[in-house]
Amino acid sequence: MGIFTWSCAAGELKVATIDLQRVLTEYYKAQEVAKQLKEKQTSFLKELDGMRLEGRRLIQEAEALRELAANDALSTTAREEKKKGFETKLTDLRAFEVRYDDLKAQREAELQLQATQSNKRILDEVMSATRFVGEKESFNLILNASKANPVASDVVFSKNITDLTEKIVASLNATKPMHTEAPSGTNNVKPK
Repeated sequence: MGIFTWSCAAGELKVATIDLQRVLTEYYKAQEVAKQLKEKQTSFLKELDGMRLEGRRLIQEAEALRELAANDALSTTAREEKKKGFETKLTDLRAFEVRYDDLKAQREAELQLQATQSNKRILDEVMSATRFVGEKESFNLILNASKANPVASDVVFSKNITDLTEKIVASLNATKPMHTEAPSGTNNVKPK
């Protein structure tokens, strides 16, 4: 007997593989989460773009006031007034930079938190479906055999081992709600 002898109470060890990366790619909820995160990121970037425009406007206004404060064609009083306006605008600009940095950090944290929570939920669902299929078909061990990313795989080589990827994807996607629409000219209101 060698060191790597496997035994189970019922007899031989029954092993299968799944391509976890493929399951995560083909699971409809994972696709929905990816779409939602992309939409949230796009919204976040638009919000920051709007703020950048405000920042550019503040910079241009500050630059204009700085130039006027240095303009010898203006009276000393007018130059002093422009200098005070410039200093006020610089204060506004510093406050804007703090607001921008705070908002950016807040949105990035929100996006990261949503991604982490969503990915954990999706992975839990995938693990649950894998466990269900494995138990239903009496497998003792299911390993990740990622074909797209072998480095992330638990399996370097396998021969004559059942691949459960299709069954697990089908099991997960079987929970996808079917969107049915009422025929045109009818409404969905139920009588009381």
